[in-house]
Amino acid sequence: MLQVLVPLYFLILSKDISQVVSWDPSNFTFNPGDSYELVWQDEFENVGPSKAIIDGKPAYSPNPANWAHILGTHCDAGLENYTDSIYNSYVQDDQLTIVAMKEGYQSAMLTTVDLHEFTFGVFAAKIKLPFGDGIWPAWWMWGHDHETGLNWPTVGEIDIIEMYGGSKIPNYTDAYSHATVHWNNESNTMNPVNNKAIGYVWQTPDNSPLHNHSLVYWTEWTPNNITISVNEFVYFNINTTTFPDSINPVWAFSGKWPFRLLLDIAINLWAPGPPDNTTVWPQKMVVDWVRVYQKKKDFFFF
Repeated sequence: MLQVLVPLYFLILSKDISQVVSWDPSNFTFNPGDSYELVWQDEFENVGPSKAIIDGKPAYSPNPANWAHILGTHCDAGLENYTDSIYNSYVQDDQLTIVAMKEGYQSAMLTTVDLHEFTFGVFAAKIKLPFGDGIWPAWWMWGHDHETGLNWPTVGEIDIIEMYGGSKIPNYTDAYSHATVHWNNESNTMNPVNNKAIGYVWQTPDNSPLHNHSLVYWTEWTPNNITISVNEFVYFNINTTTFPDSINPVWAFSGKWPFRLLLDIAINLWAPGPPDNTTVWPQKMVVDWVRVYQKKKDFFFF
């Protein structure tokens, strides 16, 4: 999500899955494999008193033991104004809903920073995305160096899903999921000019918009590798010990510090462009669950 703050060296590779004949994501059940166990989850049950009535039903704040709000304007070099208003993020019917509004481009960014941070594992969320020109939802991870205060891009970033809404630019439409990692390619310092990024793009097999489906967007991060997937489709796979054009190994993904989790809807300012008269408001990102798995004690990374 922070990729627009500085110039990028950015490679996009598209995985062609057009040979998939049929696709029924409603039948998909996520399983990280026998070597992993669940260590943290939010199934978005109601916590505390109701804060508002939304669509005729009680709405609750996201669990403060799991999530904090990042507040302010242009946090992603976009147009959004992140708030902690119940109308921008609420729990209802065992789902988290993040709402982006036309008025003041109010939206929400939730993070587990200083609450739940993790080193290595499988990180998964089942999400129904928003859509439309200027809409920029994301489910992502950002390193947190507690000891020396190093910041982005040195601490690293794993974008499990970003969607650039609209239909103006090929590969930047509501049918494409973008996965990206960011790191420092010159030195393990705070200099953001040294941001390096590699991204892959996945298209739904039937070219249907992502917002037509509730899909599991997930990543597996190990000491040597990062893969990123949508449901059963693994479309991003990179060895983090031999990154191209970089110092190696890259500190960001070597386990020197944990990563926080983030969910948000930003309002795009750069390509493919800001909201226009075709954008439908409000826009909602609906999250069924977020789960983190780590290796069982009897299993080891290879």
